[in-house]
Amino acid sequence: MLHKLMDMHVFFYGMIVSGAVGALEMFIVHLTYRRRLKNTSHLSNLREKWLTLWKSRDRLSRKMNRWVWYPSLFCVFFMGAQVFLASKLSMEEGVSLVYFYVGAGIPLCLLLFRQFLDFSYKEELMVDTLADYIDQGRKKQEQTAVVVEDPAIQDVMVDQIARSIRETAAAGSRFSRLLTPEEEELMREIIREFMDQ
Repeated sequence: MLHKLMDMHVFFYGMIVSGAVGALEMFIVHLTYRRRLKNTSHLSNLREKWLTLWKSRDRLSRKMNRWVWYPSLFCVFFMGAQVFLASKLSMEEGVSLVYFYVGAGIPLCLLLFRQFLDFSYKEELMVDTLADYIDQGRKKQEQTAVVVEDPAIQDVMVDQIARSIRETAAAGSRFSRLLTPEEEELMREIIREFMDQ
């Protein structure tokens, strides 16, 4: 039976099939990442877009790495099995060099194919999306600061804070002495000064 396996070159074809499956799966992962990029282009929420791209890139990158290393391990296993069986059966001709070339060539080709299909250059898109998200957050913060500087809104906020302090003072707390109009005006000036900083 082992002679029959050796004559049918099962291990040789196993190496070729594992390399082909690895290359095919890497190509499928690459296409999946391209489709995810296209699907996230319509998202208007920059934070969600960036997180989606980041998570999918990491997950798909690990998956692509697995499709390099698992077929490579299978190639080494099949090559080792061929050498082991050839020595066990004491074959006169030994193992053909083609087995060694294919056993070493398929992992090398898979690594090169992995580099060719690598989508780390798409990190520019993720970095740009993150920069847009940070810029958008900064602009929102600046807009909020501009709104607070509006005198009418600032007066409303001062009135609300003063009313809260008056309610607390009326409840018999340590602020109960701040009920005089002069002290209330002083309190309003302190609050305005604090808001201007």
